Amino acid sequence: MDPSTDNRTFYHQEHREWLSTLDFYQDEIKFFQNELALILHANMSSMSILEHADEYKLIFRKKLETLDELRHSIVKHDGSLADNSKDDVGIDTSHDHVRKEYETFKENFDLMKQNFKRFAAKND
Repeated sequence: MDPSTDNRTFYHQEHREWLSTLDFYQDEIKFFQNELALILHANMSSMSILEHADEYKLIFRKKLETLDELRHSIVKHDGSLADNSKDDVGIDTSHDHVRKEYETFKENFDLMKQNFKRFAAKND
């Protein structure tokens, strides 16, 4: 078997795992949005909570947009794996770039998640 086929198969599997994780993150954001709505309903008279809630609404919206952009990059790169005319170095380089985008998103998402959970715990 051609070694480049092994790389492409590995990359394809990695893409499937990433997309699955992004689906989970999207579901988590929906959960956070629902939780935020409950917090707002319980604290309608607190300007501080209202301001923080507005910030989180914007953060969630931006995370969903970034998630969609990342999903598009992954799907586009996955499609390029089928193009055998591309050299392996180009495939490897572009995969490393997409991997870095994915890892950065995960780190930022986890930080946002921790901050939101602290906010929710204080204002439940």
